[in-house]
Amino acid sequence: MAGDVEGFCSSIHDTSVSAGFRALYEEGLLLDVTLVIEDHQFQAHKALLATQSDYFRIMFTADMRERDQDKIHLKGLTATGFSHVLQFMYYGTIELSMNTVHEILQAAMYVQLIEVVKFCCSFLLAKICLENCAEIMRLLDDFGVNIEGVREKLDAFLLDNFVPLMSRPDFLSYLSFEKLMSYLDNDHLSRFPEIELYEAVQSWLRHDRRRWRHTDTIIQNIRFCLMTPSSVFEKVKTSEFYRYSRQLRYEVDQALNYFQNVHQQPLLDVKSSRIRSAKPQTTVFRGMIGHSMVNSKILLLKKPRVWWELEGPQVPLRPDCLAIVNNFVFLLGGEELGPDGEFHASSKVFRYDPRQNSWLRMADMSVPRSEFAVGVIGKFIYAVAGRTRDETFYSTERYDITNDKWEFVDPYPVNKYGHEGTVLNNKLFITGGITSSSTSKQVCVFDPSKEGTIEQRTRRTQVVTNCWENKSKMNYARCFHKMISYNGKLYVFGGVCVILRASFESQGCPSTEVYNPETDQWTILASMPIGRSGHGVTVLDKQIMVLGGLCYNGHYSDSILTFDPEENKWKEDEYPRMPCKLDGLQVCNLHFPEYILDENPDTVQSSSVHCSRHKIMKIQFPHSQLPPYLEVDI
Repeated sequence: MAGDVEGFCSSIHDTSVSAGFRALYEEGLLLDVTLVIEDHQFQAHKALLATQSDYFRIMFTADMRERDQDKIHLKGLTATGFSHVLQFMYYGTIELSMNTVHEILQAAMYVQLIEVVKFCCSFLLAKICLENCAEIMRLLDDFGVNIEGVREKLDAFLLDNFVPLMSRPDFLSYLSFEKLMSYLDNDHLSRFPEIELYEAVQSWLRHDRRRWRHTDTIIQNIRFCLMTPSSVFEKVKTSEFYRYSRQLRYEVDQALNYFQNVHQQPLLDVKSSRIRSAKPQTTVFRGMIGHSMVNSKILLLKKPRVWWELEGPQVPLRPDCLAIVNNFVFLLGGEELGPDGEFHASSKVFRYDPRQNSWLRMADMSVPRSEFAVGVIGKFIYAVAGRTRDETFYSTERYDITNDKWEFVDPYPVNKYGHEGTVLNNKLFITGGITSSSTSKQVCVFDPSKEGTIEQRTRRTQVVTNCWENKSKMNYARCFHKMISYNGKLYVFGGVCVILRASFESQGCPSTEVYNPETDQWTILASMPIGRSGHGVTVLDKQIMVLGGLCYNGHYSDSILTFDPEENKWKEDEYPRMPCKLDGLQVCNLHFPEYILDENPDTVQSSSVHCSRHKIMKIQFPHSQLPPYLEVDI
């Protein structure tokens, strides 16, 4: 039909154009420019040069004198480098070696041929090693190359190999003061003990006596509190720089003060004591199986999303509560094996320090407690209510980290156990739990700013106080649940509602609720796909993780559920299963020095081993205190 237009596209057009230019080039036809570099002349087509290089495009199209010249002299690059670049413009291929990459990169940067620059960077990063690292650093610095994160990748290599590199004279010669400072200030420099970093700094200073004037400044980026006392005494105080540098002597005095004040270390949150770690690890403290320890290992969820086991000393405790203070972990109470071979409520407290992968026994609580709640406010760790085998109580006490002592404070309003506690806005919220007659919806908040002076605090003393205040109740009564604060709100997960009859039957509570302190209201959210109790909970990558526990189908779990608070959705199998089916686990996010993790390289896989705190999920009372029934508080 007249006027119809139909378009066609050649699938070989680009290839044929390139092939046509190559044929003209090889036959020496229509060459219209000669490029003179050093003593060599290169003939080419202006049109092709302009299509391949922004440098030549501007030269031949803008108002520049070279536009109409037949012979152009280029200075600042070598004939060898340009010959490879010109070959790439015509043929699209290039060969690189450590002998030629310097000149090729120089030529590619000169004519702004970015694709060849990228090839050079990829080549250099693939070839980087201890022997040529200084050379590659110098090469990239000479041409100011920073394409596609090549600097970041180079720095990653340097940080991973910092100490061995600092033993090489060529690297010591080239490393500038500014670069050294940037590396020492980087939390990714975590693969080496701090004493090795200090010794590396000494090597850099000794390499050139003129560098000694930087000693005081450099020393401030060494974290002496992360060293062992023996390292400070034997390797720092004996060095010539200790006598030379006033700043070094000051830093050593600060570190020795840190070592001496063992109990106060969690409160001494200074740069010198902060672990070099870019991202925390999800950490599980495992407890025991039956009457024996699971083992002395701590589980870590590490990249690429695999579980690692970290060796450590044994802690003779099935802890019920965990508290975090500036990356120190306190495990409190729970149960321990008594002389009679049975488990009894414990008053013991242990502190874990990931800086040295070590445990320290702290002052015992005033009374043994199991199935209680804790919270950290300021320099105090609060322990609320709980029970032993023989009684349930309401006493509240707090641990003063400064002097390693416990003291009673205003007691909880009622006897309770199986509750949960979390701090939000410097107040300790207690939810749910079991009283003498019911599973509770109760929410009570402790405000330490309202605490009065109490001359005599004992766990049996009734004290009238306004420190505890009731808030809106949860929608569901529950015990043995978990609660966590996130983005200014409280989230409650799982637990059980227990109805005690002759059979000790229990009913699960899979619901999720969120509390808004500004409105004092609870809102029901999406329920867990698999309800559970005795689980662990933490926040990772803006998601709330629920780990392990006793599922309502009667099976112990090694799975991990994730909850997205923004979308109100649950997901399964986002993370690998734990290597052990755990109940009563304690979970947190901790920073670890990378070198400690490197010493424990074993990964572990999921298994059918059951690591339980409760053999079955039921509430056990001494026969003398067994109530005829236990109703759900509605």
